[in-house]
Amino acid sequence: MKLGTKLTIIIVAAFTVNAAVTVLFTMPDTNPALSLTVIPIVHVITLLAAVVSVRFIITKPLKKLVDSIQSYRSGKKLNHIQRTDEIGELYNSFADMTNQLDEEKSAQNRIIASISHDIKTPLTSVMGYTEFLKNPNLPQARREKYINTIYTKALDIQDTVLGFDDYLSHNLDLNLKREFLTVNDLLSFACESIKTDTVNSGASVTCAVNGCENEQVYADRSRLRRVFTNVASNSLRHSDKTELEISLSAEKRKDEIVIKITDNGCGVKPDQLEKIFEPLYTTDTSRSVAGLGLSICREIIGSHGGTIWAESEYGKYFSVCFTLPLVTSLKKPE
Repeated sequence: MKLGTKLTIIIVAAFTVNAAVTVLFTMPDTNPALSLTVIPIVHVITLLAAVVSVRFIITKPLKKLVDSIQSYRSGKKLNHIQRTDEIGELYNSFADMTNQLDEEKSAQNRIIASISHDIKTPLTSVMGYTEFLKNPNLPQARREKYINTIYTKALDIQDTVLGFDDYLSHNLDLNLKREFLTVNDLLSFACESIKTDTVNSGASVTCAVNGCENEQVYADRSRLRRVFTNVASNSLRHSDKTELEISLSAEKRKDEIVIKITDNGCGVKPDQLEKIFEPLYTTDTSRSVAGLGLSICREIIGSHGGTIWAESEYGKYFSVCFTLPLVTSLKKPE
């Protein structure tokens, strides 16, 4: 029951009781002295009852909410309550907000830990091999080997930093430069982009548009190019096949287009599917490369009003799938 309804019931009940008592004790056959005594007493009692009711309905729950806020600052987790009125909605909204803050804080901690690991590991090698180079009696061949190792580890650190900068830039600046694109144009463009980026990898790239060639999307071409190339780069990085095959496909489902980017690589285990879009998550146990590419893809697709997910059968294939809203009239989609 809403607060307005509760307060209305209290006011109506108090008014009704006061009115009934007043009418009853002002009738002609009523003792005037008794009326002068009973009517004020009833009015005072109803007033006190109304005040107490308001206290239990509004004041006390608000005090509990304030106490909960104070306890949250001390680290206590908030849970939902069963109240269905505005106080309950306010309390539960605050609980949802604190839970979201906790999740974001946890994600930030994971990001910090991941960056720390991905920088600390190669940095330790750099410092160790630099210490070896101080030895004046070090053979030239070994010296060159150590220098090459230091350079390789420095590149790993650079990849981590540049990847994180890239992730931040996509999150801080997602102003889209949209244009109308047919599905055929989009996939042809994406296919050529992937071929260009993988020209020296030996991977084959194919494209199939299943009866929706002329359907239109309103999208940022360069941002979507980043999605396709990020997924392809991820496939190359984790592939265990000498001849990697990457296929692009599109099909219409109701008022959206579903695009799939599939490879014949090693795939991903079921318990990893929901995690691969998290910032800096990687299935690479050596953690030589930070997992930022797919997280950027999620941000880009989300900014277009679509959704993204992964499908895989471990050891056989891996697919990244995403949707884009279709243009159903000359009006641009929001």
